[in-house]
Amino acid sequence: MKKIYSLGCYIFLAAFANAQEVGLDDLLGGMMQNNQTLRSYNYQALSKEQELESQKRSFFPTLDIGATYINSNPANMISPKETKSIYGVASLDIYDGGKKSSLVRSKSFDYKVSLYEKDAFSKNMTLDIVQRYFLIQKLQSNLLVLQMKSSELGYQIKRAKSFVKAGFMTQDDIDKFQASYDENDFNIENTLFSIDEQKEYIQRETGIDFKTLRTSSLIEPDLNVPMDDFEKTKILDARSKSIKEVGNSVGSVITPQIKIQDAYTKYYYDDDMLAASSGLLLEKKNVLSVNATWRIFDGGQISKQKEAYTLQSLALQEQKLGSIKEQKSSFELAKKRLNTIKAQIKSSTSALKSADSTYEIVTQKYEAGLVDNVAYLDALNAKSAAMSRYKSSLYDHEIAKSLLYYFAGKNPKEFIR
Repeated sequence: MKKIYSLGCYIFLAAFANAQEVGLDDLLGGMMQNNQTLRSYNYQALSKEQELESQKRSFFPTLDIGATYINSNPANMISPKETKSIYGVASLDIYDGGKKSSLVRSKSFDYKVSLYEKDAFSKNMTLDIVQRYFLIQKLQSNLLVLQMKSSELGYQIKRAKSFVKAGFMTQDDIDKFQASYDENDFNIENTLFSIDEQKEYIQRETGIDFKTLRTSSLIEPDLNVPMDDFEKTKILDARSKSIKEVGNSVGSVITPQIKIQDAYTKYYYDDDMLAASSGLLLEKKNVLSVNATWRIFDGGQISKQKEAYTLQSLALQEQKLGSIKEQKSSFELAKKRLNTIKAQIKSSTSALKSADSTYEIVTQKYEAGLVDNVAYLDALNAKSAAMSRYKSSLYDHEIAKSLLYYFAGKNPKEFIR
């Protein structure tokens, strides 16, 4: 019953970012929910979506209402002292050369840019959290090795002290062990600080407080995994197209513009009798007009402005091609890095097996008085170093997998197991 209750508490606390033990998927879920910068990107995307919706509504007719008050002095038959009027004006652009359509497409690309920017930040933060998660795992495994070494040295110091009392060892033997023990103790404290430093960053960016990390890993990637375009590439492409559409909207000015407008006005006068008898003052008026304009000369201003937008668009397309090349290069290096780490794991496994065997033999000889403490310390250091390299290579392998997925244009979050 107690275990069931504890599990329920874990789920509850994890949901409110106060978990004691969390996995990598929990941290990434917390980042998606609680990261302030990511929230900012969400609001920016919503803002761009509203701009797009606003631009789409530019095709609708417009209706304006207003009122006018005129006080004339002196007054006469055609100009009463006070004239009031209310009016309504309905307008509709019949043809604008494609300006509004171009601006809608431009805003659509701007909206896509905002979504790509949000996704890019999300993937970058995911990669960062994944790498720091496995770095903590690596540091914790090294910490265990250091603590094991500390235990071994503590035992040997205690043993040496008993031999000094018996006259079989000197104080110099104890001092050598103590120096190694103190150096190892410093390494332990330094490692603990590094762990706390990484935990503090992760907790800040994910909004999840935790004490321990649950073991997580990534699926082994297929080196032939297809590569998707980076968000950076998509951003550059969308921005290029947006600017091109702005240029098209500018160019529409030199095409005919046709607009229909209907204005209805109702008049009120201070002297109704005068207005009725004069026959010159209107009671109401409705004016329907169709306006057509066509700019036939502007000294080349519009064409030059459109050309400027075209050149900006081409500049972004060149950056896009550079981004594609950069991603391909990074992807190939990520595959090579993964193969290198696999070879490192194999090598460190053999090295650990050898160092472990050597340490066992040297320890037996040392305790039998056949080798001195220098040989023992060398064997202990070699074993500790081999264990650290082996453990580190395992977590470096996980980091290498995350990098391969990232440079393949994937989100590492999707490959957690």
